[in-house]
Amino acid sequence: MRRKNISAQKLAILLCKQEGLSYKTVKDLTEKLLSMYAIGQSQAVKGARHRKYMTIQEEKQGVRRRYIEIITGKRKFTEGEYEDFILDVVTSNWFKEKADMILDEIERQVDGFISVDENVEGMDLEGKQIKKILKESYLLGKNNIKSDKTIYTEMCISRATFFRRRDAGEVIFGMLMWNYAKRREYEDIIAGRVEGPDDEEYMALISRPAFLY
Repeated sequence: MRRKNISAQKLAILLCKQEGLSYKTVKDLTEKLLSMYAIGQSQAVKGARHRKYMTIQEEKQGVRRRYIEIITGKRKFTEGEYEDFILDVVTSNWFKEKADMILDEIERQVDGFISVDENVEGMDLEGKQIKKILKESYLLGKNNIKSDKTIYTEMCISRATFFRRRDAGEVIFGMLMWNYAKRREYEDIIAGRVEGPDDEEYMALISRPAFLY
């Protein structure tokens, strides 16, 4: 059952603390991913290249492993490797679908339910606000991304509230990606689909139960 009476910002901090991850690292990586995806929706992503992986499954496995390594600091990435990772994620065929699922989960985690009402009514719900802010900031699709001012003006919220909501939303988005990545990584290693690293600390990290609120 979801924890009651907790703001999105407190939830973001709590999730990072529970998983032993840096709030700033999670936010910076998520913001970079979403911002690059938004750019790719309005213009061709510069440097787009032939996919390095043979299948979608192999592609996802490679991305998951690097995401875990980056977000936990398990190994140092060069600037070029980091940019390659970002590009591989945002040009994948599956990112948008996963992002939409995560937005729904953010709303459920924060508000306790997912609203079917897309109208302005209900915008006082923090989770619904965050979902709208992230979607219109990054995920609307080609030529439809809105400016910060347009979003908070249309939502009738202050600039400060807008940025507070978006910052917390980006961290929760990143933590939900982390939860998915570590769960699937562990499942694939146990099933023998990928070779696990010879690192007991890594295996203990990804085998920990998912957070529930």
